[in-house]
Amino acid sequence: MSNAAAPYDALVNATQRDAGVQTDAVQVARTALVAHTGPVGARHGWLVLHGILQRAAEFVRPWTRIDGRDGRRVLAPEGLSRIITDFETDATGACWTTVPDREIEMHDAFAWLDLCWQRLDAEAGDGARVLVGFSQGSIVAARWAVARGHVWDAVVLWGGVVPSDVDPAALAACSRDGAVHIVVGSRDSLADDERRAKQQARLAAAGVRLELVTFEGGHRLDDATLSALADTLEAR
Repeated sequence: MSNAAAPYDALVNATQRDAGVQTDAVQVARTALVAHTGPVGARHGWLVLHGILQRAAEFVRPWTRIDGRDGRRVLAPEGLSRIITDFETDATGACWTTVPDREIEMHDAFAWLDLCWQRLDAEAGDGARVLVGFSQGSIVAARWAVARGHVWDAVVLWGGVVPSDVDPAALAACSRDGAVHIVVGSRDSLADDERRAKQQARLAAAGVRLELVTFEGGHRLDDATLSALADTLEAR
């Protein structure tokens, strides 16, 4: 998707137009949520995207626990779609996109992330700029990064892979070092050996360098790994 948004009603999936019923896409104002940590004016700026059924306020907490937090402004926008995950406690999760309505949801998510990028650029100093997407957030991060073409110190896909509809070389060009950055737990059930091998083969075929970081654990963030990553990227 390019910067020039398609007509909104053209984003309706064709499969919704059957049996004599037509669905129109109507653009409305939305109220979005963004969690944040670190002082306004901090040198470094991070934009971090949560995974499916997570909430931004919980997702951003690891950045409050690692060293250097006073020098780092972190914004965690929340996906625009929410669902109750436990009807007894009213626990709620958020997500970025579904399959049937992907074009509409990506259109809205990109516009939301554009606003967050502008805010981050205004609230952080001249240090590192890092984009992190976790799980489903990594898919959105990769697509948005390539669509907009901002150059980050790194675009980090944590617990995810380069989406099939994203050119690995175009994604690598969004990181200042020209690499694709992936972080994955050794016991991540969504990134088994076969999937990792396919991803590495795809990047190699595209002539793209892979910066791979692994840690002992499953499909989650890891404080020690995050801290080391921040030290590396912010020192550049």
